[in-house]
Amino acid sequence: MTGHDLPPIPQGFGLPFFYGTFTNIGFDFLLDDPAEKQAVTNLLRQDDAGRHLTPALFEGSVCLSFNYQLYFAQFGSGAGITQEVELNVIAHPTAEAARVPRLSYSQYAHGEDQSHLLGNCRVHVACDSDIAIEAGVKLFNEPKHKAGFQHTLPVPNATTGDPKAADRWKVVCGKYGTAAADGSFTPADTYFSFEADLEDIGAQPVSAAPFTEYGSRKEGEHTRPLAAPLNVFSPYTWYDLSDGADALDFTVGDADPLGRSKGFLDLVLDKSPAGAWTYQSPPVAAQNRPYWVGTT
Repeated sequence: MTGHDLPPIPQGFGLPFFYGTFTNIGFDFLLDDPAEKQAVTNLLRQDDAGRHLTPALFEGSVCLSFNYQLYFAQFGSGAGITQEVELNVIAHPTAEAARVPRLSYSQYAHGEDQSHLLGNCRVHVACDSDIAIEAGVKLFNEPKHKAGFQHTLPVPNATTGDPKAADRWKVVCGKYGTAAADGSFTPADTYFSFEADLEDIGAQPVSAAPFTEYGSRKEGEHTRPLAAPLNVFSPYTWYDLSDGADALDFTVGDADPLGRSKGFLDLVLDKSPAGAWTYQSPPVAAQNRPYWVGTT
């Protein structure tokens, strides 16, 4: 089914959605084993959007990508802080295959796909915000569920006095509401976690955004695929991990990883990522150190 109309916006929501602050880290995995490539195709076929998509090929390899997001947004009557992890297959519309440029993974990571047909098809999304889950489901039919998070992030307020902290990340995703008082999760309540140390790995600014996010929407008796751009207004930082740099420790916990995420996690668990990418929106204001005021 084709058409030139735009998908309607569900009542109670509005687009574009503006991020007040945005912290993002992602890792890409290249798979070239025929059985693994078929498994990636099968992951796509389980999704309404994915049935109209084909896994992207980078010199014969398919690409799985996961990313963690922490963002803040202001609303007319309040504010919200959200954390989520997307598990994605990099794919393109099957019907547009003739327009997809032939790229290496490095070219793709640098943002050289100016057609932006190569995009993220979400296999699974874990999120700690009810309103973000509702928006994702209603706007894009995202396979999104409630989860909890514990993080250690290289944000400006955490790196003062320790410059090396700017390259270190840790995120634990577990069952929502099971974290201890200090925010930690037991292995029994953990879905997955990662620790990343990108110190001493050459970082490059890249023009990767806008990112195309593939989804779908039910319309009468049919489910129609759709695409939406996520635009980030300044460059990302990309890290080339093709030389096998030991930058990521990715583990799966004992908790049920909830449906289709297991197929994704099984494919990347023991793999080394080909690249990492990060973004931290700059601070817009700062409260500075006080000074003494004379009294005489």
